[in-house]
Amino acid sequence: MIIDDTLREGLQTPGMSYTVDEKIKLSRLIADSGIKRALVSYPSAHWSESEVTKRICSDGIFDETFGLGRTVRSDVDAIAETGANISLHLPFQFDDTGPILDAVKYASKKGRLLEVSVVNIAKYRTDDLMKLGKMMEAAGADVVQFPDTTGQASPKLLGAVIREARKTLKCQISVHCHNDLGGALSNALEGLHSGADFVDTCIYGLGERNGISDTASIGRLMELEGIHTGLNYEKLSKAYEEVLNLILKKIGPGLFIDNFPVHGKNTLVHTAGTHAASSGVFQGAKYSVNVYTGRSMISNILNSHGIRLSNEKLSELTAEVKDQSVNTGLTLKVEQILKMAREKID
Repeated sequence: MIIDDTLREGLQTPGMSYTVDEKIKLSRLIADSGIKRALVSYPSAHWSESEVTKRICSDGIFDETFGLGRTVRSDVDAIAETGANISLHLPFQFDDTGPILDAVKYASKKGRLLEVSVVNIAKYRTDDLMKLGKMMEAAGADVVQFPDTTGQASPKLLGAVIREARKTLKCQISVHCHNDLGGALSNALEGLHSGADFVDTCIYGLGERNGISDTASIGRLMELEGIHTGLNYEKLSKAYEEVLNLILKKIGPGLFIDNFPVHGKNTLVHTAGTHAASSGVFQGAKYSVNVYTGRSMISNILNSHGIRLSNEKLSELTAEVKDQSVNTGLTLKVEQILKMAREKID
C-alpha cells in the first residue's frame, strides 16, 4: 500500500513551506485520488502542525492519518492529542535503547496504530537492524519501518534487509527511500518485492534534500506488476497540478534541476531540525528554513556569522522563524534570520 508523505516529507523540500490552508487543500486533493493512508505532519514542531492534523482527522479526510515524532513521550502526546495514529523515528545517533523503548511502549498504550522507524539502514549490519526491529515489535509497534534515510542504500542491500525482516518479524513492514543516488524508485520496488507492506511516497518525489519515491511513478509500476493501488490518476493529476503551482510560486522551476540525483545541489541541503542536529550523519551544511527548523539549525546559521544568543533568545527567535514561515507560506532567507537575531541583540 502507498503511504503518501507529501504533507510532511514534502514540507522538507528545500525552499518549500506550506500555510495551514494550503496543507488542508492539498490533503483533500490527495485523498480524492484514492490515497487511504497518509503521514501529514510533525505535531511537536509547531502549533500549526497540530492544527492541520486535528482538522484532517476531524474531517476524516484520510482513512488512516499519521503524525510523526521522536521517540520521546512529549512527542507521543503531541501526536495523540491530534487524534492521529502515531509514527515515531529513532534518533539518528544513540547509545541507550532504554528511553526509546519507554517511549514506544508508552505510545503503544494510546490505542492508535503505531509505526516505528529504525532510521538509516545503510548504517547498520542486517542482524543489528533485526535486533532493533524485534525490540520495537516487542514494545508494541504495529509497523516497523526500515528507511534509507541517507539515500545511500542499493536495491540489493535494501532487499536483503526486507527479506530478513519478513522472516524475523510478525508485524507489518514499511520502506521509505531517499533519492540522493537516484535509487528511490528501484529501492522502493525492491522493498515491495521483498515483502514490505507499505511504501512512503511524495508527489513529484519531493522531500528532504532531493526527495523520496514519486507517488504516481510507484503507483504505475506497482500496477504493471499486478499490485492494486486504488489510485485514480485523473484525480491524482489535480494534486500534481496543485503541488506544481506551489513549487513554481515558492521555489521556481529550478527545483527539478537542483533535485537531480548525485549532482543536484539539493542533495546537500537540510530542512529538518533533527537532521541539522545530527552533523555526524548527514553531509552538507546548507539549510532550508521553515516550520521544521530547530534551535540547532538556527544556532548554526548564527554562529557562522559570528552571532551568539542566549538560550532564551535563541528559543524566541526559533519560534518567531517558524511562525513567520507558516504564516507566509515561505521559507526564510539567512539575511532575514540575521536581521531578526540582531534586533534581539540591540
